[in-house]
Amino acid sequence: MFVVSLNHKKAMAEFREKLSFDDDKRILLLERLKEIGFEQIVYLNTCNRCEIYGVGKASKVISVWADMAGVDIDELKEQLLFFDGNGAVSHLFHVTAGFDSMVLGEDEILGQIKTAYSFSKDNGYTNYELNTIFQAAISCAKKIKTRTKLSKTSVSIASLAATKIHNYKRGKKKVMIMGATGDTGNKVLLNLLSYGDCEIYATKHIHHISNPNAKSIPYSERYDYVKDMDVIVSATRGPHYTITYGAIKNLGLDDKKRLFVDLAVPRDIDEDVVNIKASQLISIDDFTAIAKENNRLKSKEKESGEAIIEDEMDSLLKDLTFHNNREAFEAMKKSRKEDFEHFVYKYRDVASSDEFESFINVLNKMQEVENETI
Repeated sequence: MFVVSLNHKKAMAEFREKLSFDDDKRILLLERLKEIGFEQIVYLNTCNRCEIYGVGKASKVISVWADMAGVDIDELKEQLLFFDGNGAVSHLFHVTAGFDSMVLGEDEILGQIKTAYSFSKDNGYTNYELNTIFQAAISCAKKIKTRTKLSKTSVSIASLAATKIHNYKRGKKKVMIMGATGDTGNKVLLNLLSYGDCEIYATKHIHHISNPNAKSIPYSERYDYVKDMDVIVSATRGPHYTITYGAIKNLGLDDKKRLFVDLAVPRDIDEDVVNIKASQLISIDDFTAIAKENNRLKSKEKESGEAIIEDEMDSLLKDLTFHNNREAFEAMKKSRKEDFEHFVYKYRDVASSDEFESFINVLNKMQEVENETI
C-alpha cells in the first residue's frame, strides 16, 4: 500500500481546497486511476488533508490528480508527503486514531475515514488488501477511544468554549455568535449543535450563515438580540470591540444571568461588561490555560494509544503475510515429508544468522506458551 498525502503540515488551506473533490468528481478520479491500472484506491478528503491510498506505483496518481484539480504538477509535488509499505499502514493507523490531526485525538477523522473507505468499497475500488488494512485501522482507532481518555479531553479552544456554554445552565439556551463564519466561531457553532441544547443566532455582515440550524441575523442589529440571549460569543478578527459596556448598559437589561465569551485576539468584548449585574465574562486566556493542561494529559494518553497501534499493526501485518503466501504454504505442506528436526536444519542452511536466530526465538516463545497452558 502507498499513501500520497496533501495535509496541513505542508500545504496551505487555499491549495488543499483545489484538491478537495465532491462525490461526483471523486468517482471520476477513481475511474481515471482504474483506467491506468489501479484496482484499489481510497480517496480521503477533510478540511485538513486530501489523501490517496492505493496499491501500485504512487507516482502514477500525481499527474491524474493534478490534471483533475487544475494545478501545476510541480507545485503539487513540492507539497506532497509519500508513504509506502509498512510506513503507509502506520500513517493510516495514526490518521484514523486522530494522532496526525491538528487537535490530538479528535473524533471526527474516524467517521471521515469510514466514509472514504465505504465510498470506495461500495463502488468496487477495494479488495482484500485495502479492505483488511482499513478495517484494522478503524478497529484499532475504536479500541484507542475506549481504552484511553484521548477523545474525552478537549484541547481546542472552540470545543472548550462549547463545553463551557453547554454546562452554563440546564435546558435550552439562546446563544448569539459573532464571527460564526470564521474558523473558531464556526467550530463553536458546530460543537454547540452537537450538544443539541442551544438555539443559535449567528450574525452576518454580507454572507448568510450557511448552516440551516442557526438563525442568521444582521451584525448591525446585534444589540437588539442581547436582551434575550443567555450567552454571547464573539470570535471575529476585527480591530474594534463587537460589544461595548456603554451600549450594553443602555439596553435596560434585567437581572438574568448572561455569559459573555470572548475568543478573539485582540479582544472583541469590552471587559467592563462584567459591571452589568449577573454578567460573567470569559476570555480566550482562560481557555488557553485549560487547553495547555489538557494537551499535557493527552500526551500521556497518546503513549498508551501508540502501544495499541503497535500491537494491532503487528497482528495485521502477520495476517497480510500469511494471506499473501497461502499458495506457498499449501505447496510446502505437500512437499515437506521430513520430520521437524530435518526441517530446522534445512531452515538453518538457507537462512541468514539473524533470520535463524529470530526463528529459534519464535520457537522458544511457542514452547513457553504451550508450557503455560499445560
